[in-house]
Amino acid sequence: MGRKPAKVKGLKWREDRGTWEARYDVNGKRVRKSFTDRSEAIVWLEMARGLKHKEGLDSLPTSASEPLLTVAEKKARREEQVNSVTLGDLCDQYLAHIQNPNNPERPKDQRNPPQRVATIKAAFGDRPAASLKAYEIKDWLISLGLSAATLNRYKSTLSAIFTYAKEREQVVTNPVRDVPHFKVTDKLPRWMSDDEEDKLRRVIDKWIRQTPLKHRVTRLLLREHLNEITVGSQTGMRKGNQYALRWEDVNFKLRLITLPDTKSGTPHTVPMTDDVHKALLDQQTIQAELHELRGDDYESSRMQLDGRVFVISENREWFDRAKKEAKVKNLGWHQLSRHTAGSRLGASGANQKTIQEVLGHATIAMSAKYTHLNKGSVAEAMRVLNRKSA
Repeated sequence: MGRKPAKVKGLKWREDRGTWEARYDVNGKRVRKSFTDRSEAIVWLEMARGLKHKEGLDSLPTSASEPLLTVAEKKARREEQVNSVTLGDLCDQYLAHIQNPNNPERPKDQRNPPQRVATIKAAFGDRPAASLKAYEIKDWLISLGLSAATLNRYKSTLSAIFTYAKEREQVVTNPVRDVPHFKVTDKLPRWMSDDEEDKLRRVIDKWIRQTPLKHRVTRLLLREHLNEITVGSQTGMRKGNQYALRWEDVNFKLRLITLPDTKSGTPHTVPMTDDVHKALLDQQTIQAELHELRGDDYESSRMQLDGRVFVISENREWFDRAKKEAKVKNLGWHQLSRHTAGSRLGASGANQKTIQEVLGHATIAMSAKYTHLNKGSVAEAMRVLNRKSA
């Protein structure tokens, strides 16, 4: 009869599983690993004891799935992993992060950040992330031929990709930190003049007149465009907020419009002007007539009677056509709405705080560019510079 194997500390035969269980304790946690071969289990235990003696208790893995490695081996493996991960991999991971609906830091803008990530991936996707240099990033940004403000947005997106990867120990450094921001020169905002607004309205009025009376739906939808201009230019709300606005967010009694989901992430309330109040009442009339003509089934890919204030959800087609016919150039909807509201307030003498309240700016500094338009108050103040005649 053969000798019974010597008892080994930390090794136990599991009759119920038919395996040898090797185990050790680290930081109050027991780590167990199963082996079918007893000698392999002993070798694993001896490696763990040797690592503990050489590197210290904290060097032991807290999971049996992790390999037993010295500090030098861990460093070499980490460097190998860092050198192998591509920027394309980091782009994919960051994109999944910012698009995750359960992520509380998920950006409101789900169009521009993903587009910038795609552009970055197209440029550097095959490169090992650790190989990217600051001067390469700067040269690439300049090659895009975009405005300084836009280049800074690309730079910030790339930096966010590296920061996210660094938090997960996939890269050691963030080379974007060594790329200085491009200097942005503030310009007076482009806004819709009274003459341009009159031209646009005349074009729409002409379209309505040219539409036969029997085409009642078309005439109603054209009439809505006039109200779109009024609400956009006199509330300063963003395009997305305007076309997502619902009737439950409109308080006619208090003459207030509530925007529950804004770019800043906080609800925002906008007072109605008399013109906006009249335009919104007209929108109710338009929708009542559309409902009468088409019923509950009135809907298409772009137009729906679904509780929103405006039937359409995208104005690009009619707005581009109206601008072309009215010979209005270089005017986007953002300029028609936010810049026009802010500029007209500034030109009339409204202070920065008032403009901030209307436009919902996160900081009062964002409203400062509109107050520069009030040249009348500047001229009035400069009268003190006149020398009094003797």
